[in-house]
Order: sequence, then C-alpha cells, then structure tokens
Amino acid sequence: MPENGMVILIAGVLGAAIMALFMGFALLREKKRGQQSDRLLKEAEARLHEAQMQQQQAEDKAQHWGEAVDKLERDVREAREKLQEASSQLAAREALMLEREQAVKQERETLTSMRGEIEEKFKGLAHETFKASQKSFLELAEETFKRHKSSAEGDLRERQQAIQNLLKPMQDSLKRYEDNLGHIEKARHEAYGHLTSELKNVLQAQDGVRSETAKLVMALRAQPKTRGRWGEHQLQTVMELAGMSEHVDFHTQASFSDENDKLLMPDAVLRLPGRRTIVVDAKTSLSAYFNAIEAVEETVRDGFLVKHAQEIRTHMKQLGAKAYWNALKDTPDFVAMFIPGENFYAAAIERDPDLFEDAINNRVLIVTPTTLIALAKAVAYGWRQEAMAENARQVADLGRELYGRLSTMGNHVVATGRNLDRAVKSYNSMVGSLERSVMPQARKFEDLKVDDRAKDLEELSPIASDVRELSSPDIISSVDALPPE
Repeated sequence: MPENGMVILIAGVLGAAIMALFMGFALLREKKRGQQSDRLLKEAEARLHEAQMQQQQAEDKAQHWGEAVDKLERDVREAREKLQEASSQLAAREALMLEREQAVKQERETLTSMRGEIEEKFKGLAHETFKASQKSFLELAEETFKRHKSSAEGDLRERQQAIQNLLKPMQDSLKRYEDNLGHIEKARHEAYGHLTSELKNVLQAQDGVRSETAKLVMALRAQPKTRGRWGEHQLQTVMELAGMSEHVDFHTQASFSDENDKLLMPDAVLRLPGRRTIVVDAKTSLSAYFNAIEAVEETVRDGFLVKHAQEIRTHMKQLGAKAYWNALKDTPDFVAMFIPGENFYAAAIERDPDLFEDAINNRVLIVTPTTLIALAKAVAYGWRQEAMAENARQVADLGRELYGRLSTMGNHVVATGRNLDRAVKSYNSMVGSLERSVMPQARKFEDLKVDDRAKDLEELSPIASDVRELSSPDIISSVDALPPE
C-alpha cells in the first residue's frame, strides 16, 4: 500500500477514535447531570412530604370554629412562606433546564467544529488517487455521526419534554394554591371590616333608641297589636344589625305544624350551618311596665313591676309548652324568647330572680337586643367559618392532586433513567466493537513503524457507572406499575 494511503487510513482511524471518545465523554457528563437532577427531585419530594404534613395540620386546625383570628393569620403567613419556597424551587428548575439547553448547544457546536476540522485534515492529506476511498470513509463517518447525533437529540427532546411536563402541573397547582390563599386573606379582611362597621352601627342604633324612647312609649301604649308589630320589627332589626339577611340567614313569620297538626308561627327562625335552625319568639306584653313608669307612689310602682315579671314568666311557660324542637327536627331543644329592651328584662329579673333559671328548665333562653346580637354574630361567624372550611377542603384536594401528579412525574423520571441506561449500553457496545474490530488493525501500523512521530493509540474503556435509581417509597409505589422493558 502506498505511503499516502496509509497516512489517510491512520488519520481516519484517529478521527473515528476521537469522535467516539468525545461522544462517550458527553454521555458521561449528561449522566452526571441526570444524577444531580435526581438529587434535586429527592429534595423536592422531601419538601412536598413536609408540606403535606403541615397541610394536614392546617385541616385539623380549621375544624375549630372558635379559634382566634390571629391563628388564621399565622397559617396564612406559613402558607405564603411555603409558596415562596416552592416558587424558588420552580425558578431553580427552570434555570437548570436553561443551563442544560445551553450545554447541549455548546456540545453540538463543538461536534460541528470537530467535523469541519476532520474534513479539512482529510482534504489536506488525501491524494487524487485515493479520492474514492476518502469519499467512502467520509460517508461512513458522516453516517455514524448523524446516527449518534440523532440519538443524542432524541434523548434531549425527551428529557426536555419530561421536564416541561413535570413543571407545568406544579405551576398550575401553585397558582391555584395562591388563588385560594388570596380568597382566605380577602375573607379575613372583610370579616374585620364588617365587624368594625357593625359595631359602629350598634352604637348609633343605641343612641337612636335613647332619643326615641319617649315617643315609643306613647305609641306602644296605644294598642297591643302595635306592640306586637314593634317587637317583631325590633327582632328583625337586631338580626340585620348582626349582618344577617332575611330569607337568607333567617325567616320571619314562618309557619309549620307540630305532631298534633297544630299550627305554629314563631316570629323568626335562624338558619345555622349544617342545615340546623334556632326558633326565636318576641315578648311585647309591656303594659304593666309602662304603668309602673308612670306611677307616682312607690308601692303602686312595685305592684306593676311584679305584675310585669309575672307576665313575662307566663309567656315563658307558654312558649316552652309549644315545644318547637319536636316540630323541627334540626332545631336544638330550646327556644329563644326575645325581650326588646334591656330595661324590660332588668325590671322583671329584679322582681323575680329565679326567672332565668326557671326559663332554662323550661328550655327557654331569654335574650335581649344585646345578647341576641351576640347570638346572631356567632351564627354569622359560623357561616364565615363554614366558607373558610370549604376553602381548606379545596386546598386539601389540590394537595392530593399535586401528589398524584408528582407520582406521574416519578414515572417520567424512571423512563428517562431507562433511556440513559440504554444510551450507556449502546456506547459500551460501540467501544467493544471498536476495540475488537478496528483498533487491533490500527495498532498494526505501530508495529510496521509507519510514522515514528505518531502517538500510541490509547485503549478505550466502557462506562462502568450505572444510572442511580429512585429511593423514595412514594414514587417507587407508582413506578412498580410501569411495564417492563
């Protein structure tokens, strides 16, 4: 064989060896990056597990309606910190993906540059008599290069798609989680503002009551029917001051029949969370009280006040005997008797100290505007807590959905690991074939002393590292369902 032909063959073998070494180095570097991604994934799984435990604690806390509002604020702050942490992790993953894309781009440019250099060297060393051999070798090298380049680009696209599929559900879940936190924060601010506004309304209403007391006494002494309508109006006004709406949170003049088909018509029925109700009936028989106010002599005044207490006691017993709780299954075993004035109740309890205790024994709860507002406020607060509990349940559902999607992500990670393992096996097969079929022939040139200046051909070693397997039990349980290769 002529000397130029040997030089060309040696250069071709060296070029193929250099390309194989460079591709093996690139695959090894990609594998190390995959191991780094596994480590980041494991950390994210640990943080997710911690977030799920904290979320379960938040669900347990949400069941206690009577807890203070400052506890809700702490929960919101903790949730914001978790959201910021998750956002930081998302940004880190996006930065990692960008870094990988840049690295692959640089490797592609390097391969292209190497190809150009090899072609230039072959053009300089080739002779016209060996053009056909040179062209055949270049076509073989180009085919091998395209095959490995296509395989590398296919693996890259699969990894990029897997990362995008992994990040998109997390972004959607985090956005919905942030929206729910915003709704909870808005509800809390509205509750504070509403409470302050309603307290101001109560103070203004009390001032108005004082200024109109004299006129009201004259109107109430006119007819019993007028007193009844006034009591019902006071009852409705108090409940509206507490933030309740008629036909939504309470009903007036509701009618229903008891077990004996007797018609019952309480003045108001309050709706409670859980489809329960409280019956409220107004007591406006105040003639004896007004007579006591106008009486001049002390003994006459005391007599009218005693009569006033007796009238309230009589109405209390009659109200307890109606047993509204038997007619309404979702009603507690008591009825609220509304007295539309603190002074009316104070005068009665002063003359009859056992009135309140006897009322409780008869399953009657005596309430005045102040205590009824407190009761109605508690009911309104219960409705707000019910809405917050519903939001908490939605957050729990989002958490379960996120957990399921992370499980699916684990399947994608395992599939990526399998692809990397197949790539390593293909590289090792190529190295073995090169060592068995090509390198022994190439080393014979060294024995023939073709070129004393040439460097010795180094031995190619296969990649012995294995792809790291997932160790998280949460992901392993879902990976077991994957089909075998």
